[in-house]
Amino acid sequence: MTLGERWQEEVTATRERARFASSRAAGVESTAYAECGRPADACGAHGAGYCDESVDARGMVRPLWGALSRALACLGHDGLGVLDSRVRRRIAADGITSPETDTAVETATPRPWCIDPIPLMLSAADWTRLAAGLEQRSRLLDAVLTDVYGPRRTLSSGLLAPEVVFGSRGYIRAAHGITVPGHNQLFIYGCDLSRWSDGRFRVFADRARIPSGIGYAAAGREVVAAAFPELLEHVNPRPLMPFARMMRSMLIESARAADEPVVVVFSPSVCAETAFEQVYLASMLGFPLVDSADLVVSDGALRLRSFGRSRRVDVVLRWVDAEFTDPLDLCQEARFGVPGLVDVARRGAVTVVNTLGSGLLESPALAGFLPRMSRALLGEELLLESVPSYWGGDDRERKYLLANLDTLIIRSTVDGVILSGPELSRAQRDSLKSRIDACGWQWVGREPAQFSVAPSVRDRCGLASVPIGIQLFALAHRGGYTVMPGGLGHNAARPLQRSLPDRVMTEAAAKDIWVCSAPSAAPPSAERDQRVIPGTAGIPPR
Repeated sequence: MTLGERWQEEVTATRERARFASSRAAGVESTAYAECGRPADACGAHGAGYCDESVDARGMVRPLWGALSRALACLGHDGLGVLDSRVRRRIAADGITSPETDTAVETATPRPWCIDPIPLMLSAADWTRLAAGLEQRSRLLDAVLTDVYGPRRTLSSGLLAPEVVFGSRGYIRAAHGITVPGHNQLFIYGCDLSRWSDGRFRVFADRARIPSGIGYAAAGREVVAAAFPELLEHVNPRPLMPFARMMRSMLIESARAADEPVVVVFSPSVCAETAFEQVYLASMLGFPLVDSADLVVSDGALRLRSFGRSRRVDVVLRWVDAEFTDPLDLCQEARFGVPGLVDVARRGAVTVVNTLGSGLLESPALAGFLPRMSRALLGEELLLESVPSYWGGDDRERKYLLANLDTLIIRSTVDGVILSGPELSRAQRDSLKSRIDACGWQWVGREPAQFSVAPSVRDRCGLASVPIGIQLFALAHRGGYTVMPGGLGHNAARPLQRSLPDRVMTEAAAKDIWVCSAPSAAPPSAERDQRVIPGTAGIPPR
């Protein structure tokens, strides 16, 4: 290639990046808010601006997004429409569904899942910090879980307030003394986080009950890879399947002294809200998916009934909320439980993961105690901080909570109620103040989470920037934790998702997360980019 040809190619690439940046900027809508729904500028959090994942402060495409920006610019509007259609067809063909809850009748009707064709790119430097923070946070929460259901030194020493533990709806008294083989009691950990205007990531929800999201992350990678194969080949993000293989291996190792352990995925029913994910994950791991009708406690063991025979079950990957797993020891109205499961788990006859009672770690009141517990239990400063929160059980924090009800996200520690302060009327705020004054320990106020923005397909053919949240996962692995090199992003633009973050993953458009080992160096040629989607080679960039 001559010098003139190289110069012409560079000019073309620069123009296409500029076209991507301008189309992305033109597509920015005032829908990227802080979590409580208060906009400040075109797309960010009030007062401090926002972080743009793909474009820097000068309006230039970040090097990490170079290959992707050029591919999208070459596709044009029509090409983006073809790309989005391919994703939707693949989702329909694979039968990927997510629930749409009708709160009036308390049923969940499956609907086609929605994933954005444009992945979220994370640099190697960002990922190194995130992975270290997630690994440390997993170790810390594992230490808390082990202590609370064991010697309880954190409680006797005053490191953790008793109300946070015993007042939490996730605390299972019957789980005291139940252990999981190996060094870790917390088998799988997940968290929801976002990048703030200062560029730092902060956690706004910890996930420790069930591994929801891992299956959708793996399915999302398959869908996006099929729709955008040449970009995947060029960027070469870190693969997710090694994490799935490790998860399978660690589940088998969780069995207690069994030569050929039987592992099952325990589902509430085929009509569960996340039924697709349960089926997908069970198939990916190679374990049978079962419900309470398939299991029975007999002769001091949990057994799987199949074709007139029964086999001893050694490990249960639990997808049923802990309080509904056993109608004898826990909730008597539990329709999805197995009578006697708690007893055989306590005696070590079966391993249940995540362990019963791990939902305690999701208490909104716990986040404020993590920095000092990290110093006390690990001897380390907390690397991945939480969104600032204020627990009503502390006098100083309660005063701040009461004075700022109209700006905070208010959560109950006992029944899971979530209230968006800015949306409350004066009468509702006055009523809430009275309740907090009476039982402050039952309430937590949290600052609204801020979200960075990233490119997304809009109206099936356009390009816009939308606020993005991230869900990441870690797996216990022989004394430590291994972090999935990717995860599941979500569009956090809808007001319902900002005020009810627990439902973000089921009601928002998802995003595949690509962890890059290094910034994309030379983007593919224009001719190659135009072949990303069959049938779009002749579409001029717009």
